[in-house]
Amino acid sequence: MSESIRQLRHVLALCEHRNYRRAAEALSLTQSALSVSIRRLEEEYGVPLFVRGRSGVSPTEFGEILARAARQTLGTIDQARREVELLSNLESGQVVIGSDPWMADSIVAPALARLLRKYPKLRFRLRTHSWDELQADLLARNVDVYVGSPFEPMDAGIRARTFALSSPVIICRRDHPLTLLPALYIKDVLPFPLLVPKLPGWYLDWLGQQYSTSRSSEELHDLFLRAEDLTVIRRIVRETDAVTASLINTFPADLSPDDFAMLHITDLAHIASPGVIATLSDRPIPEATQGFIDEVLVEIKSLEARLDIPRASQRRAMKQRRKSRGGSG
Repeated sequence: MSESIRQLRHVLALCEHRNYRRAAEALSLTQSALSVSIRRLEEEYGVPLFVRGRSGVSPTEFGEILARAARQTLGTIDQARREVELLSNLESGQVVIGSDPWMADSIVAPALARLLRKYPKLRFRLRTHSWDELQADLLARNVDVYVGSPFEPMDAGIRARTFALSSPVIICRRDHPLTLLPALYIKDVLPFPLLVPKLPGWYLDWLGQQYSTSRSSEELHDLFLRAEDLTVIRRIVRETDAVTASLINTFPADLSPDDFAMLHITDLAHIASPGVIATLSDRPIPEATQGFIDEVLVEIKSLEARLDIPRASQRRAMKQRRKSRGGSG
């Protein structure tokens, strides 16, 4: 690491910790070495960069200017280093993946598990947010690849591979009143609290028609309970009359059929849930990122095979549950 880059890191550490001893420990330096580094910078610029006070060390206005420049410079250098590592081979580097909660749970997690078994030295960061926020992250190069619901609208600078899975379903607790119905329609679901992450635009448009409302997407979301953490959602669903939705009609691996029921929505049966695998069109796809994409495609193909299970068997299972609870079939 060059001396100038090292000194910029010293400035940022001191700005963060406001204490020479703590900053030196974070940098794995001696306190005297850090003091010498900062003093040399001050001599080079001819101005004081930090002042000591009762509450600790604070940057001067000159120090603040240098700290802003250091954040930008080091951010660019770190990003360049990460991209070089990713392009070099499949054994090193860090892939930053963006995914909405819907796809992260059922597609991204199993794809990552398989890839890490093959290449345990690879490092990953998974950013789970709503689809609209992640498009900005992808365009800003804060994310290498996105898997999730389509962006609306899709930026021209994005390369996207589309896929479609099953129709959306409702998940509720096993003894929920909805499980007694011979067939489920969206009008049957509307009286119950719907607890979901941010819904895709196409789903909101369809729900808006069922609500017979002219409300915007954000206003329609206010009708629901909203959370991005699927673990929290499922716990609440298990203990209340709230229901949640899934864009994929396979039973999640971490849910027990003894506690939860999956119900098909009759008037949504004709709609397939769309998804995309998106990268920047002007950016080469590193080996590590392509390795992840390949595993995602394997998982999608596996899901498509499982989704071919005849609905009749699922209807028979629902009928059996109603009989076991004394319901009419």
